[in-house]
Amino acid sequence: MREHILEIIQEKKNIPPLPDILHRLEAKIGSPKSQVSDIAILIETEPILSGRLIQLSNSVFFGGTGCKVEKLPDAIIRLGLKMILDLAYTLELPKLFLRESALNQKKFWQHSLAVAILARLLAENLKPLNCDPDPCYLSGLMHDIGIMVFSFVIPKEYGQFLKEVRGINQPLHVLEQKRFGIAHPELGAEFIRKWWPIPSNVVLAVEKHFLQVSEKGKKFPTLLSVIMANDVANHFGMDHNISAYKEELDRGFLQSYGLTPAMLDEMIDKTRDSLHMAQEVLYK
Repeated sequence: MREHILEIIQEKKNIPPLPDILHRLEAKIGSPKSQVSDIAILIETEPILSGRLIQLSNSVFFGGTGCKVEKLPDAIIRLGLKMILDLAYTLELPKLFLRESALNQKKFWQHSLAVAILARLLAENLKPLNCDPDPCYLSGLMHDIGIMVFSFVIPKEYGQFLKEVRGINQPLHVLEQKRFGIAHPELGAEFIRKWWPIPSNVVLAVEKHFLQVSEKGKKFPTLLSVIMANDVANHFGMDHNISAYKEELDRGFLQSYGLTPAMLDEMIDKTRDSLHMAQEVLYK
């Protein structure tokens, strides 16, 4: 089955490409010559994306206090270029896997968003992590993309698998490996390497996010931020509800990186508030 699945993702047939708007937006934001007006003109070619970014800019979580933003350039200024790109990925990725599946896609993407937000918050607040926050968000958002790939390329087999393993107290990736010869972290990374131009540290985070927290993670801080964020999200009820397995949260390790209980509570509250405020915009 492993060889069959890998053969499918090597073919172009039905493989969802990364939306062109994301390629062009990355290029514009990465260019020192780009102005806010240039980026606004590009985003306005996608009216739904444009409208949702304006909505999000008026959310309290994203700084939407005071006067209401009604124009895209103002939304870009309020959110900032990096946040605009992160939110564009957040809005566009769920559209790629819309075919019928056994997954609760809304729950899946809410978990992915929670991990994305937490990974960036950890990178921003934990100095010992020594991590650039920018790739942490995208890594968190994409960390479980292999589950979507499974559901896309072998929908019947994976749907049946999910029914059979529901309630089994073993990690999902272990059960997938036993059944298919490949697990969603590896499958997601292979899919991204083949089809999406995503930075290597993000791909590594997708491929290895199932690992336990470890001091070895200092060599790969983006990966470590995602592992931490995933553990925290799952522990505090922001999981995708696909697997019954729940790993114990290593609070001692988190505290060794400077994450005090008070900081953790604040991050959890901020993430939950963000999910609540964003869900009507992100998952329509």
